Parts: sequence; structure tokens; C-alpha cells
Amino acid sequence: MAPRRLDSRPAQLLPASVAAYYDYPVHEPRATQQLVKDHPAFREWLVQFPLSASDFQPTEPVVEFEWLESNAPGRRAAILLNPILGGDYPLERGIARAFAQRGFHVAMLHRKTLKISPEHDIAHLELLLRQGVIRIRQVVDWMAAHPRVDPQRLGSFGISMGGIASVMAAAVEPRLRVHVIALAGGGIPEILSTSKDRLLTKPRRRYLQANGMELAAMQRLLKERIKSDPMLLAPYVESQRLFMFIALSDRTIGRANALRLWRALGRPQAVFMPTGHYTSYLLLPYLKYQSLKIFSRALEP
Repeated sequence: MAPRRLDSRPAQLLPASVAAYYDYPVHEPRATQQLVKDHPAFREWLVQFPLSASDFQPTEPVVEFEWLESNAPGRRAAILLNPILGGDYPLERGIARAFAQRGFHVAMLHRKTLKISPEHDIAHLELLLRQGVIRIRQVVDWMAAHPRVDPQRLGSFGISMGGIASVMAAAVEPRLRVHVIALAGGGIPEILSTSKDRLLTKPRRRYLQANGMELAAMQRLLKERIKSDPMLLAPYVESQRLFMFIALSDRTIGRANALRLWRALGRPQAVFMPTGHYTSYLLLPYLKYQSLKIFSRALEP
């Protein structure tokens, strides 16, 4: 499973209309910071501040994340960690702690469940996706202003839906210099329409039944309404800033969707794993090892 190196592809210039879509009022967040746990090499805090939004009413008005602050001296590199959907984040917390043990600061963003639902129309899903990108950017604001962080050495790690979010952030947030993307895919309409994971098939079935809709019609509607999609933002991402972990037997994201995103991103350096979405957990030590190598090479002075 050696990383595969391919020629990098320069990013296209981000259109002003796209940049404006993910913009927000400049703000100095009134953050609250609560100590959660003290470790020998780092401290864990829970940080919260209000989300700043301009032309929409936030459905999740509070930005919340776990801040793992390294005890190593001086200004340090920092990694923004985008997790899977919801849950208690045991896997991601282990990854975050491994990074903090190596001297990186880590901001692990809390994320709400993001699924198609009969209680909401597709516009609500797009609102959640757009809001998620803006939330990431405001955590970057917070990190860049932190006295213990070197703002020139910021990166991101994203897994599953968090990997999809990291790709979109990579297109619109230039302060993040390197991105490790695990188990992601695109586009969102294809994933929601073709996934074999019960976590997605059950709400999909409920949505179709509630709206008297065929699957093909739902997919067309998603393609019409979803703007915040990694496939649409992929042209604006520099492939040389990316490293991907792709599971070739993934039934949640779908192998075809994972490879579709990889190709749209210019075929960045990647590891192709002979696992499914969940069985990739067996390779977690390798994933952490490779990720640390990437971040050390890209973000260490």
C-alpha cells in the first residue's frame, strides 16, 4: 500500500461568486474555553463561539470544537480535524491525540448529522453543507489568531463526511496549506443516491416514500439544488496540497464515487486500501503513521 505519486495539477482561480457564497462578516468570536482533560504532552479544551453568517439564518448557531493544545514550546503548527457525521468521535479523538502527542495543536470540529430527510427539502441540505464550510473557516480564524499557533503552518485532516468537507474547505480557505482526506467521495447526489449503507439508505427510503418520488428524480433534484459539493469545488483545489486514503471496497461512499473525486482533484497522491468504509479501521495505525509523515513534512519549519 505504498503511496502513489502522480503529476500535480494547478488549481483554477476561484470565481468571485463562489468566494462570496462562502464569505461571512468579519468577527472576533467571543469564545468560551473549558478545560476537559490534562495530559502530559497536551491539554484538551472545549471551545465554543457564535457562528457568524450574513444572508442566512444558521441552523446551528454555535461553533463547537475540541482544542488539543500541545505543551511543546513556541508557536506550533495546527491541524483542523473534520470528523464523520455526529457520534461521540472515539476514532477521531484517537487520531487527534496522536497528532497532539507529536507536538501539533489540533481543533476537532463537532458536526451534526447530515442526511436527506423527509422533514426538510433539499434546500435545507444545501444550507447545512454551506454552513459547514463557513464553520470550518471560522475555526481557522480562531486558530490563526491563537498566540500558540503559527498561522503559516495550518492543515486539515478529514474522514468520511469530514473528508468531503475538507475538500470543499481546501477550495475556499487558502490558509490551510495541506489536507489529508480519508474515505471521501463525490458528488453528494451520487453518494446519497447509490450508497449501500443503512445509515443512508433508511432516510433515503423515507424521503422517497414521503414525497412519492422515484430515485432518479431525487438524484436530479439533488444535482439541481446542491452547490456545496466536492466535485463542483474540485477544480479550485491544488492537487499537490492533497493526500488521499481510498477504500476500494467502500459501500458507504462507493468505490466509483471515491475514484470520481480523486480524478476530479487531479489524481493527487493517494493510498488505495483493500478495505471497506468501516473495515478501514483495521488500518488505523498505518493511516495515523502516514498522516503524521505528511503533516511533519508539510508543516514543520
